[in-house]
Amino acid sequence: MPNPSPVRKPVHANRQSVFAAPPLWVWGLTGLGVLLGFGLLFSMAVRSEKALSQQFTTDAETVLRREWRMRSDSVTRVVVLGTSLVENGVADTDFFEGRCGKRIRVIKLYREAVNIDAFTETAPIFKLLERYPPDILCIEENLLLFRLPYFLSPGQAENVFDAVNRHLTIQVKSLKIQLGLRPPDPERVLFQGFPREQHVQNQVDTTALSTTLAEIRHRQVRTPAELPALYRSLQQLHQSGTRLILLHLPRPAVLESVIYGEGRDPLLRDLIKQYHRLYHLEHWQFDRPMPFRYFVDQAHLNHIGNPIYSGWLADKICPVATLPQR
Repeated sequence: MPNPSPVRKPVHANRQSVFAAPPLWVWGLTGLGVLLGFGLLFSMAVRSEKALSQQFTTDAETVLRREWRMRSDSVTRVVVLGTSLVENGVADTDFFEGRCGKRIRVIKLYREAVNIDAFTETAPIFKLLERYPPDILCIEENLLLFRLPYFLSPGQAENVFDAVNRHLTIQVKSLKIQLGLRPPDPERVLFQGFPREQHVQNQVDTTALSTTLAEIRHRQVRTPAELPALYRSLQQLHQSGTRLILLHLPRPAVLESVIYGEGRDPLLRDLIKQYHRLYHLEHWQFDRPMPFRYFVDQAHLNHIGNPIYSGWLADKICPVATLPQR
């Protein structure tokens, strides 16, 4: 008798897949975990920014108090306040003394990726300047002309994820140094020295350039009445005898044409005139076009551009510093 054929069970079209989707409660727990994780990172970034601001205030007060105690009628004290553009663009005291042949102290106060709030709200730098007024105060014009993003502040940054990532990078770097996984940064005198990692930008990064151009086009020009606390400080400094300068720090010529173009030029000129009339701010504008090879990136001057710009700035300061020759 022949063997009967095996009976095949019918395959149901709706048979459950081996890789079935997890139940909704799993998705809910996953989403909650992501939110809690990001909340923790956000909280860490807020604490990190607060600590950086407090350290900046302490360092600035240390430098300003020291210079105030050493003050003399034979020395002109110049404070240049701004972002990392100041760090890269402005030389140290020795350069200015050599250029002018006079006794000049140049104090740079700067923070990376910030706006004017970093010097007024999160750190009371202008209050310190009122307490220890310099002879000349140069303020990076970007801080007063444009509503810049505060990239390092998680609460103010346009891109919260970017702000959190920046602080996470800072914390990871610090941890690696503590664990000996990377060498510590070279020691530099407080707010002095020049960044060591320098190169010449012979080939333009078109992607980075496009990003920078988009950011510049997005900028909004300030009005002359939106920073009342700062303006009171400027008036107090003027009454104390401080000469106030709105200082232009150059970008590559291609970017300069966009910064001062795009229909903004009349607005900027009017704002600068208002600052001069209301708060006695003089405007010093560097008028030489700078090619990309004078920069490390899209913004920061390198070892070629720094002495060119600092030489121009020294030539502006020297006549103002009416002191005996050394």
